[in-house]
Amino acid sequence: MDDRGTSGRGPERPGATPAEFDRQPPQDLPAEQSVLGAILLSKDAIADVVEMLKPDDFYRPAHQTVYECVLDLYGRGEPADPVTVSAELERRGELLRVGGAPYLHTLIAAVPTAANAGYYAEIVADRAILRRLVEAGTRIVQLGYHGAEGADTDDVVDRAQAAVYEVTDRRVTEDYVALEDVLQPTMDEIDAIASRGGVSFGVPTGFTDLDDVTNGLHPGQMVIVAARPGIGKALALDTPLATPRGWTTMGDVAIGDELLDAAGRPTRVVAATDVMRGRPCFEVEFSDGTVIVADEQHQWLTDTRASRRSTRISAQIRTTGEIAATLRCPAADRRINHSVRVAEPLQLPERDFLVPPYALGVWLGDGTSASASFTSADPEIATHVAAEGLEAPSIGRLRYGLRLPADPELPERVCVVCGAMFQPATSQVRTCGRSCGGRARFLSAPVPAPTCPDCGRRSTGLVRCQSCRDRHGTVQARLRTIGVLGDKHIPEEYLRGSEAQRRSLLAGLLDTDGTVLPTGVVQFAVTNARLAADVAELIASLGLRCSTATKRVQGRSESSSTAYLVTFSTVDEVFRLERKRLAHKERQRATDHTRTGLRYVVGVRPVSSVPVRCVEVDNADHLYLAGRSMVPTHNSTLGMDFARSASVKHGLTSAFFSLEMSRTEIVMRLLSAEAKIRLADMRSGTMTDDDWTRLARRMSEISEAPLFIDDSPNMTIMEIRAKARRLKQRHDLKLIILDYMQLMTSGKKVESRQQEVSEFSRQLKLLAKELEVPLVAISQLNRGPEQRTDKKPMLSDLRESGSLEQDADMVMLISRPDAFERDDPRAGEADLILAKHRNGPTATITVAHQLHYSRFSDIARG
Repeated sequence: MDDRGTSGRGPERPGATPAEFDRQPPQDLPAEQSVLGAILLSKDAIADVVEMLKPDDFYRPAHQTVYECVLDLYGRGEPADPVTVSAELERRGELLRVGGAPYLHTLIAAVPTAANAGYYAEIVADRAILRRLVEAGTRIVQLGYHGAEGADTDDVVDRAQAAVYEVTDRRVTEDYVALEDVLQPTMDEIDAIASRGGVSFGVPTGFTDLDDVTNGLHPGQMVIVAARPGIGKALALDTPLATPRGWTTMGDVAIGDELLDAAGRPTRVVAATDVMRGRPCFEVEFSDGTVIVADEQHQWLTDTRASRRSTRISAQIRTTGEIAATLRCPAADRRINHSVRVAEPLQLPERDFLVPPYALGVWLGDGTSASASFTSADPEIATHVAAEGLEAPSIGRLRYGLRLPADPELPERVCVVCGAMFQPATSQVRTCGRSCGGRARFLSAPVPAPTCPDCGRRSTGLVRCQSCRDRHGTVQARLRTIGVLGDKHIPEEYLRGSEAQRRSLLAGLLDTDGTVLPTGVVQFAVTNARLAADVAELIASLGLRCSTATKRVQGRSESSSTAYLVTFSTVDEVFRLERKRLAHKERQRATDHTRTGLRYVVGVRPVSSVPVRCVEVDNADHLYLAGRSMVPTHNSTLGMDFARSASVKHGLTSAFFSLEMSRTEIVMRLLSAEAKIRLADMRSGTMTDDDWTRLARRMSEISEAPLFIDDSPNMTIMEIRAKARRLKQRHDLKLIILDYMQLMTSGKKVESRQQEVSEFSRQLKLLAKELEVPLVAISQLNRGPEQRTDKKPMLSDLRESGSLEQDADMVMLISRPDAFERDDPRAGEADLILAKHRNGPTATITVAHQLHYSRFSDIARG
């Protein structure tokens, strides 16, 4: 209080009590006294509370000192009663600080019964957690203000999460610890390992020889498992890939570029392999004539005849090799088995076009190639053109022109010489005629030279300057500007307009050159091969399947004697011309459209090997569009073996963060490995009765395994850390697996990818230490092994950052001799090269790879 009777802390709230400003941290002194009194009375009470309480869980420093003394005596095997504790405190010089020997007897008198010591301890522990929560809240408030002053927000959020985690985990760490305090726990661990005969103390990997060398995976370790991305999923380098602005190829696409996914939305490339050579390749042909060259392991999301006939069976990811083996159904009719669903309409923003889409479609269909006019026997088409903002006056029998609306006239004004009203031709004209013009300079100030209303440059007296007039002053100029005058085709920007704009363009094309066949199929016919290909792409961009055929016709020249027929089926309204719209509506009723959304695989033929490559995209389905007809196509296994060993065989909680595979793919691989069922048979639906029996037998054990799977795309390190902390708190997490590092993103702008991966590496190592669990990070190797004679990987082959090697406690490199030579005498074997082992020797462990079961296993010993 100051001399005015106030507290000096500013005005108090109305009705506020002093207690609101002088609140003590959460505590319960009677409970603390009861705990201490109980352990002074009973040795059994000490055993009840020793695992529940730490000295700093007590609020009063005197109680902390007494508890430390009791624990010290108990640890030495000496009795802990008021006499021995008093003597020990006096020896330490701390007896008077706790209130002397009488206070110890006060503690004994305060306890109701020593039998309830555990309950008293729970109260003390709860109050300690609340105090830490208050402290954490205070730190978080300070962090919040620190963030408002310019600190990195993600870093602030991460530190706030760590503060809360420390509270719930009830761990209080110190910055340093004396060597003597660490010696005894270390000796205990050495003794424990020896007493078990050297049996693995950490999380077992499932590989006997590897566990012999490493003693398992230990808490706080970061383990890198790296290999070449040799398990395929690659397309030929010249394969076209659809982008939001046009096209690229598999050979040109780079990390950070945007492609389009199966839902028609932009999706970003987050990883790309190097060019791979010497792989088995196939031509995959579809029912619409599309042909795509893919390697044997490239993946496709396909339906089979069984899934098309039953809603209980869903589409599955299958490799090119699996599709080739089950191309036709095993039934007697040998029907086509596999189909790929047609992509959804592209979802792209609206664009500003010089020529309205419908008008451009009309001109492309029946327009004069060298001028802005078109021929039509349907005046209704001119009406639809006018509705889009152009004028379509009749200029002859069945011929119509295309013109821009006239510029609005300038308002009448008064002549500065004679005062008469007149209509000016431009905004700079001041006089009504030639006779007044010569005298205007004596009666008014000079008028600035006329300027173009579009670009602002000097004009010659016309409404627009000659440059703007040549570019967009007439419809013919606009056709020339977009590059179609004299060369009919659909400009790329029109093919990437909004869905409504593309539908308008298609309506203009079909209203002029389209027809409805008796079966209800829509057909567009033209003798221009480039325009036919553009129309097919336009139809595909609207989520429709089409096919193109040719027909010999009588043309004026050889180039115009071949007609290209683009046909497709749809229930959508694709015509604006009323007579065609009604014909389509009437005839399409008799057509079965249930399968128009499918594209069938009609052939898979082996071809000579070509250079191939694969990319990874950041959408949840891992699908992107390939080929001019926009076919949806799909974009790891030692890490899964570690998870199987920890969770399925030993019941230890593990978390599998997959940035590559979906959760369904992961579980399918897990079931294949555990039940020893061919993954190809699972995906193709050709499992035998024995397979089903083995699967059913293993299901109960697998379902009880404490394995958590997260397939969220584009995860950041902060999200992984937050999820891992929750799993540690709730399920006592013992192992983290991340597949794979090169797909992680920071969400920030960084100078280089190497710096970004270096930061990931450091953060993952800190996460392993914080949670005290081993963390296995799957990584990729560069092309170094392929360029060496022995093909064996080395530490220097780790991709993108040497910090991976620096931060890791163990680095395992996977080498498969038969990946490069199919007839290698060691076919079926793989080497796990322990290239770095911080706590032990390096070694090479040979295991068997059973990739048809999605697993590695120990080599059978003779």
